[in-house]
This record gives sequence, structure tokens and C-alpha cells, in this order.
Amino acid sequence: MDFSNKAGNNNIPLSDEVLEILESQFNKVKTLHSTDLEIIAAELGVRDNDVKMWYTNRLAAWRRSQGLSDCFGQL
Repeated sequence: MDFSNKAGNNNIPLSDEVLEILESQFNKVKTLHSTDLEIIAAELGVRDNDVKMWYTNRLAAWRRSQGLSDCFGQL
């Protein structure tokens, strides 16, 4: 399932190449420490806030696809 432009991600100005890399990283690790987000953003040359927002939206979409609440820690 392709989530790269779903869950509001199309509002974040990221290139297709960056989205592919983020999706690949998400498939390996669902949640990242803030330091890891900053490192990924720096390596990709994008704002850390954009990476954080993409990850937040992507995790919510993944949780919905699994039949879970959008918000981690809430039922």
C-alpha cells in the first residue's frame, strides 16, 4: 500500500525521492527518536519539522490501516 501522499502528506513540500526514502525508513522503524528525525532531515536536506510531520501523519495512517487508533497511546 502506498502511503507516501496520503494522510495529509501531500501538504508537506517533499520531493518524490525524499518521500521514497522516508517510506523506506518508516518500513524499517515505525517511531523515531527526535535526534534520529533531525539526522534524517539533515541528510535529506529538508526541514526537521517536515520530516516530523510526515512521520506523524504516516504513523497515523499506518495505525488506521491496522485497525488501531490514530493517536498512539489512546484506545
